[in-house]
Amino acid sequence: MNDSLTAEEIAAKEATQAYGAAIRLLASRDHSVVELTRKLKQREHGSVAIDAALVELIEANYVNDARYAELYAEQRMNHGYGPLSIRSKLATRGLDSHHVRRAMQLLDVDWVEQAEKVIYKRFTSHEITDTDQAATARIARFLQGRGFNSSDVLRGLNQARRELGRTPSG
Repeated sequence: MNDSLTAEEIAAKEATQAYGAAIRLLASRDHSVVELTRKLKQREHGSVAIDAALVELIEANYVNDARYAELYAEQRMNHGYGPLSIRSKLATRGLDSHHVRRAMQLLDVDWVEQAEKVIYKRFTSHEITDTDQAATARIARFLQGRGFNSSDVLRGLNQARRELGRTPSG
C-alpha cells in the first residue's frame, strides 16, 4: 500500500482539518469571517485550507457576517453601550461597513432614551440630580466611554433629571 497522497488529497485533508477547527470555534460563539480567518491562521492552518473551509461554512450558513453584525449590535446595546462603541467594535471584528450600517438601522433605538436607561442603571438618583459641574462631567465621561455622543449624553441626563423632579441649573 502506497502512503503518499496526491496534492489534491493533501489539500482536501487540510481543508477538512480547518473546517473541524472552525466548527469547534463556532460551537462557543458566532464569529465573523475575518475573526474566524485570524483564529484559524493562529492555529497554523494554511490560507488555501481556510478559504475552502470558509466556503463550506458560509454555504451552510454557519458563518454569516450580516447575522453576526445584527446579533452583536443588539447584544452590545442591551449591555448599555452606545452607537459609537458598537460601530467601533463591529469594525474591529472585520465587518464591512454595509453590514455595520444595516445592523445599526435594525436596532431602531432612541439613543437619548438608551443613555437615560444607562444613567439610571449606573447612578443613584442623588448622583443624577446633583447639578454640580463635576457630577455632570462624571456622568458624561462615563457615558462617552460607553460610546454615546455628547448630545445624547446631555439630553439623556437632562431627561433623567426632569423625571426625577430636578431640572438642571444654567
